[in-house]
Amino acid sequence: MGVTRIVSRPCRIRIPAAYVNANGFLSSSRPGPANLLYPAFRADIIQRPGARTEMVKFWKRESGGVPSETTRAAPATPSDSETLATLEQAALDQLASVLRTWGQYAFDLDEIKAATLAEQLERWSRHVLMAAPPDASKDQDESVVAANTSARRDWAGLRDFVTRIRRSEQSYVNRQILGTRQVMGEFVQTLGLVLAEDQEEQTKVTQVINQLRSTIENNAPIEVLSREAMNAIELISSIARERSKRNQGLLEDLNGKLQSLRGELDAAQRENDLDGLTRLYNRKAFDRQLERVFELCKLSGQSACLLMIDADHFKRVNDEYGHPAGDTVLKRLANCCTKGFPRKSDFVARYGGEEFAAILQDTSLKSALPLAQRLLDTIRIMRIEHEGLELDITVSIGIAELGTLASAEHWLKMADGALYAAKKGGRDRIVTAPEMR
Repeated sequence: MGVTRIVSRPCRIRIPAAYVNANGFLSSSRPGPANLLYPAFRADIIQRPGARTEMVKFWKRESGGVPSETTRAAPATPSDSETLATLEQAALDQLASVLRTWGQYAFDLDEIKAATLAEQLERWSRHVLMAAPPDASKDQDESVVAANTSARRDWAGLRDFVTRIRRSEQSYVNRQILGTRQVMGEFVQTLGLVLAEDQEEQTKVTQVINQLRSTIENNAPIEVLSREAMNAIELISSIARERSKRNQGLLEDLNGKLQSLRGELDAAQRENDLDGLTRLYNRKAFDRQLERVFELCKLSGQSACLLMIDADHFKRVNDEYGHPAGDTVLKRLANCCTKGFPRKSDFVARYGGEEFAAILQDTSLKSALPLAQRLLDTIRIMRIEHEGLELDITVSIGIAELGTLASAEHWLKMADGALYAAKKGGRDRIVTAPEMR
């Protein structure tokens, strides 16, 4: 029987016992893990038909000299090709897993939403695994690959996509950190100057503020910046405690200003979430609340209903009476929706154009139907006055109960489909998601 020896350079290679058989040789029965852990070493092991594979202890190999015929590498066999294919597939699997994990933890950027980014990363991961076009849907993957078995992977496109997204993430994070640094420095400086009155206090405050400013200007790590800010705040707090008895009025005035500032910030946040015309929540706030309620109800097991409400023939109002009349109609509809769903947990928003949405927590479909019918009846009898004219309007309503739906997006799709069915069925009516099917 022929023996194929391994000729190796003097180096130490640590091989776990699990990959060595009872005779002290590398086992060929476990190609997967061994090939993945030691690909370079595996390439030097050639298994000839009818021969056994033997490891030569390189530290006992004669120096100099030319290897004999038995030590020369044999031509590559089919098993070597299989090994390379296994390694390639493992690398592709890992790359696809990295892309999917990236999408799982994506966050909103200036030019792309987290959900859109996650979808694009999922498409790229399927492209890496199956060579499907990056713009192909999940349902198209198998048919595309089956039709084009020689499809090539667009590595340049993937590299450009990753580069663009990473640059966007870097820009976004750097801007957020810079804003935090500036706000922290300005706040501590202003607070210190307000509290420090005498020369001794002024000197101490100036020192810590200068140290904090230097830390900010030098772009020190956030841990260092936080430590310097805490030192400054602690000093200012000690000054405040020392003077609390003799200057209580100033502290109360400062506290009032801070409370006022907090109220202004809260008001600004609320204003950012409101629609300018109807004063209902806007689409951005609705999307955030829909996801929040979906997750909460899935965890707690509570029921919830989503209502999509659309004004019938609203375009006719704008065309015949003008956009000011249309704005008046939208305001009255918004007021009806607010009064129709008065609970603190009810969330009413302007979804877009003449369409509204209501998220009713802890509400079953059976309970939501009377509420929707009451809203429908109220709007039917409502008369809207505008510049001496009397207008009337009706709405169509689609309802979907959360139930066992898989995602917030699916929940919205079901409610929107029910609304479409109500429109198609003649308008001025209510359709629930089961009826739509």
